[in-house]
Amino acid sequence: MTIRLRRPSRVIALATALLCGLAAVPLTASAASAASPVCISGTIQYDYQSAEEGTAKPTRTKPLRKARVELIGAEKSTDTPHALNAVGLTDTSGNYNLCYTPTTTTSLSSVSVKVWAYNNLWRVVDESTNKYIAWQTAAISDVTGNRNIGVVKPAASTSRPFHIFDTLFTLWSNRANPTSECWSAQESDSSACSPLMVYWGESTSPNASYDGYDNRMYVYGAAADTEHAILHEGGHFLMNRLYGGKSPLVQNCRQHFVPWVSSETCAWSEGFADAVAAYLLGDSRYVHPDGTSERFTYGASWQVGDQVQGNVGGSLLDLWRGVDNGMAKTLTALTTQRPDTFSGYFNTVRPSANPPLSTGADALSKLAPHTIDYGPALAGNGTYYTLTDGGGLAVELTNSCTSGSTVVLAARDTSRGSQRWKFDANPDATVRITNGCAQPLTLTAGTDVGNPVTAQAFGSANAYQKWTVAKANGTLKLTNPQTGFVLDINGKTISAGTAVTTVWSGNANSQSWAALP
Repeated sequence: MTIRLRRPSRVIALATALLCGLAAVPLTASAASAASPVCISGTIQYDYQSAEEGTAKPTRTKPLRKARVELIGAEKSTDTPHALNAVGLTDTSGNYNLCYTPTTTTSLSSVSVKVWAYNNLWRVVDESTNKYIAWQTAAISDVTGNRNIGVVKPAASTSRPFHIFDTLFTLWSNRANPTSECWSAQESDSSACSPLMVYWGESTSPNASYDGYDNRMYVYGAAADTEHAILHEGGHFLMNRLYGGKSPLVQNCRQHFVPWVSSETCAWSEGFADAVAAYLLGDSRYVHPDGTSERFTYGASWQVGDQVQGNVGGSLLDLWRGVDNGMAKTLTALTTQRPDTFSGYFNTVRPSANPPLSTGADALSKLAPHTIDYGPALAGNGTYYTLTDGGGLAVELTNSCTSGSTVVLAARDTSRGSQRWKFDANPDATVRITNGCAQPLTLTAGTDVGNPVTAQAFGSANAYQKWTVAKANGTLKLTNPQTGFVLDINGKTISAGTAVTTVWSGNANSQSWAALP
C-alpha cells in the first residue's frame, strides 16, 4: 500500500503474434488441400501461496482466466516452430480450444501452447526484461485431429505473476460497466480500452503500489501472494478509469496506515481501494504479504473520523452489504461525479445518484460504528452514547457514579452507566452532556486551561456545564463557551488518560470525538 513511483525506461514492443485478434479462429486450408483442422484443447491452472489463509500461506490451485493462449508449432520436422496464428483466451475455468489447418501437410510435426499473462484489458510485465510474462507447454509430436493435453501449470518461476494476472479478472468482472468490455463506462469502444499495466519483479522486500500518473501497478515479491494487495492496487486503477483517467489528488498519503489519520483525500482513495478488495473477497480486512491481516473494525490503536482509511473502508463495506445490495451502484455513480473525499461521496454523490442512494438513518447507522457522523444533531434524541477520541476507549468517571469524579478514558464497556452519555438541549442553543448513572451527572469543564473535567450534579446556572457541538471530518468538537476551551485528553496511554479542557489545536485527533451507539 506504500506509494511508489517507478517508470520503466524501455518501451514494450509486442511481437507480431501478440497483435493479432484474440478470438480462436482456425485458418482455412486452400481448396487444393485435403488437410483437416488440428485442434488442441486443455486447461491452464496455476499454483500459488495463499496469504489469505494465514501466515502458513498454504499452496492452492486456481484456473487461469482470460489469459491469452496461442499455438506454437511446425508442419514439417524441418520447419522451425513458430506462431501458427491460432489465438484465443482461456475461459473462466481455464479451458481453451485452439485450431489450425495445415497448409503443406495433413498433420503438425510438433505443437505446443504458449500462455501469456496478457489480454487487451490488463497484462503483467517482467520488470527486469520489460517483456510480457509468458510460459510454454512441452511440445507434442505428429498431431492430427483433436488432442486434449489435459491440465497443465506454468513453471513455479511464473506462478506469482500469473496469480496477479488471474486475480485481476475478479476486479474486471465486477467493474459494473454494461456498455463495453472496458474498465468503466467512460470508454464505450471495446476495441480501444485503456489497459492496466502491471510490472512484476521478485524481491525480498515485498510491496505493491499504483502510479496514477501512468496507470501502472507495481507488485514485488511476496506481495503477489495476497489478493487483497493485488485488488487494492487494482482498485486505485479502477477509480482512475471511473474518474475518466484523472485519479483524485491526495495529500499526506506517502505513508498511510489503516487505523490512523492521514487526510480526507488519502483516506477516501485508500479506503475505497481497501473496500473494493475486501468486498470482492468476501471479508472486511486487508491481508499483508506475510499472511497477517487488519480488520476494518474500530478498536485499540485506532483514531476517529473520515480522515482514517480504515473507517472509510469499513463504512463503504457496510453500505454496500447492508444498504446498497453491492458496490455496482457506487461504481456507476462515480462515473458521473468524482468526489475527492468520503464526505463528498456520502453527502453529495449518493443523494444525486440515479436512482439516489440512501443517506438516511439506515445509511448513517453503517457509518456510526466506524466513528463517522454525518447525521443530524445529537441533542434531544434521548439516545445514550459512548464518547471516544480513539483507541477504542470511552469517557467515564474515576469513581463510578460519584459526583465530582474526574473524567478519564478507559476500556469501553457499554453496560456501565458512567460511560453512557446523552445530549440535551439548553434554551441558549448549548447542550448539556449527562451520563446514565442512577443519579445522572453532567460533564463539567475545568475553570482554566488544562484543568481536569469532572462530572457533577446538574445546575442550570453552571456555565461550565454548557457545551457547543461542532462537526468536522465526521467527528465532534466539544467546546465550553465559558472558557472557550475544548474537551481533550491529557497524557492518554493505551488504557487511560484524564479529560481536560484546553486550547483548540485545529488538528489534534485527541480533540475530535465520536459518539458510538
